[in-house]
Parts: sequence; structure tokens; C-alpha cells
Amino acid sequence: MLVAMVTTTGDRCGIAAYTRALSDALNNLPDVFVEVFPITEGRQPHSHYEALADRLNSSGADIVHIQHEHSFWGGVMPNASAFAEFRALITKPVVLTAHTTYSLSDLLRVREERRPVKLIAKRLLLLNSRYRRSVDTDPFNGRTIVHTGAARDELIARGLTAGKVCVVPTGVPAPVSASASAERFVRKYGLQGKRLLVIFGYIAPNKGYELTLSIINRIPKDVVLVIAGGARNSDMEPYVASLSSKIAESAASDRVLVTGYLSDVEIADVMAAATLVLTPHTQATGSYSVTLPITYGKAIVASTMDCFVDINRRVNCLELFISGDVEDYSRKLTALLGDPGRIYEREQQALEYARAYSWDAVARITRSVYDAELGGEAATNR
Repeated sequence: MLVAMVTTTGDRCGIAAYTRALSDALNNLPDVFVEVFPITEGRQPHSHYEALADRLNSSGADIVHIQHEHSFWGGVMPNASAFAEFRALITKPVVLTAHTTYSLSDLLRVREERRPVKLIAKRLLLLNSRYRRSVDTDPFNGRTIVHTGAARDELIARGLTAGKVCVVPTGVPAPVSASASAERFVRKYGLQGKRLLVIFGYIAPNKGYELTLSIINRIPKDVVLVIAGGARNSDMEPYVASLSSKIAESAASDRVLVTGYLSDVEIADVMAAATLVLTPHTQATGSYSVTLPITYGKAIVASTMDCFVDINRRVNCLELFISGDVEDYSRKLTALLGDPGRIYEREQQALEYARAYSWDAVARITRSVYDAELGGEAATNR
């Protein structure tokens, strides 16, 4: 089977990293070969999509697998996205992975909008049913892979065909480096004698940093928060600067470290040094920020995002707190820090999950989705 994988390929893109891992695992299957067709992010001229579609249609591929995120095609504002025009040009069977399944209302942040004029404008946009469908349903109106059962239920509730939507969990990667050294990380940043709480990954507003800053002074004084990452791109730099200002102005400024971008060896080092990993996300449909620490068998405190709840349904390996709930977060985190036996138990459960949901296992599930599309079958998994 020849798979044409349409994806971003940048070094600092979580979806690109996801697809590289999936493609490598698919290529390890005895009868699958993946050819990558890079996405040029943002809306492009129509001729660009014609050329890409021509290459896909003439490639000899049995199936085209598109990695979808709204920004890849221009975004979600009216007439911004070129995805529909590109998709209409492809004549091969298609499977799409939906990395973002939030509704248009959620993406426009209507419920959070406090500016009256902006709120009226956004509500008027939602009244345009054709525009709303272009975001909520049209991209996913075919064989669609999602990462959580909640995402599947949401798409079906919007009217998509249940038999065409299936859940394939994000795979757990192999360790990025075999030469991890907790001592090297601790020595580099002068953290000797400290316990480290680590939030890993590119810095973005959905990662729950502010929530964590609000409770840092409630936990023991030997604990330091490590924000292990930096801005993914220039668009995120203003938020990183804003977060840095909040940290500097907070009472916990001497207990927070922002590392900036880390190499693979440095990632392994910070994972080795971490006492706990935190994923207090306020928005997430799947996250490398949780799968990578699972790789290293870390105890993880996570918010009740659907993608994290789904992980616990498979293997009960995360310590969950109610998303956005400061008191529950503080209580769960403090209790875990005070219970080394519980930390060890969570570490062993994380390793169990890593074994059960490796990328090789996820590749086999994905191959079954391809077979279903080529055979016209309904999806069988949830």
C-alpha cells in the first residue's frame, strides 16, 4: 500500500513531529510505504493547490492521508481557508486526521468575548450557516481520524456519519535520547536540592501556566516550576514576553525557570530531572506535552481535557484535576508531592501506557482505517 501523506514538515511543529513518527511506524509495516507531500502553511494561490493535487493524483498512491489543522489552509475567518478548493481537486481516496475539532464558536472564543462590538460581530458570523459549516463539518465530511472519543461524539452530533469517524490515539514516542542526565540539567540551571515540576513543550496560551503560577506558593519551598520550552514561531513571541512579565512580577519569580527551546538531549535531561510533569491545559485535543513524558515514565498531573481523560480510560496513568479549578489543582498536586509511593505507582502506569500505545501499535490501527476506506467499510473503533 502506498500512502501519500500530506503534512507540515517543520522542525518546530507538533503535528509535523506527530506525522513523522506515524510515517516511520507505517513504513515499518511489511506492506506499507509512505511518501510525504509537504504542506505550505497559510492560504496559497489556487495554482499552488492545483499543482499539489496533480502530484497526488498521479503519484500512484492507494490513499491520501491529510493532516488537518485550520491554520494550514488560511485559518477560520470567512473566506480565509483554501482547504475546500484543495480537497475538491483530489481524486484519490482520502483519510483526514482532524487535529483541531473545536466548533467555530469555540475557535472564535465567543463565550470569552467581553468587548460588546466584537461580541455582536462574532454572533453575526455564527448566524451564517454556510460559513459555520465550512469550519464545523465540511472539512471532516469523509473518513476522519480524531484523537478522542469526545471529539468523535462532537463531530457526530454536528451531523457527520458515525461510521466514517474513528478514534486513533496519539502514539507514544520512543525516548528522544538514550543519554539522559538529570544531574547535567540540574547543574546547568543551579537547581541542586530542588524538586522540579515541569511543563513541557512550546509555550502557548492554552498550557495553563497562569493557573500554575497562582498556586506555586501553596506548595513546598523546595519545589521549582520549570517551563521547558520556548516560542514555536514569531506569532507566539508576544505571548511568551507577556508570560515572562507575569512571572517577573509574581511573588514566585524566584521559583520559576523558563528554559527556552531545548534540544533532544536537553529534553531527555529535563525529563530525567522532573519530579512531576504538569499538563494543566485549558484547551487540548491531543498533546506531545503529555505523550513525551509518558515515554519517560513520569508521574503526570493533568487537567480533565477530553484527550487526557481518554488516556486514563485506556490505562489509569494520570493524576487528573478539574480543568481550571485552582483548589482541585492545588490539592491534587500537593497530595502527590507528599506521596512518593503514589508517584512511583503513576510512573509505572505511564510505562504501561507507553508499551500498549507505542507508535507501532498506532500504525497498525491507522492501517485498519485505510483498509476501511478502501473497502467502503464503517469505522469499528471508538
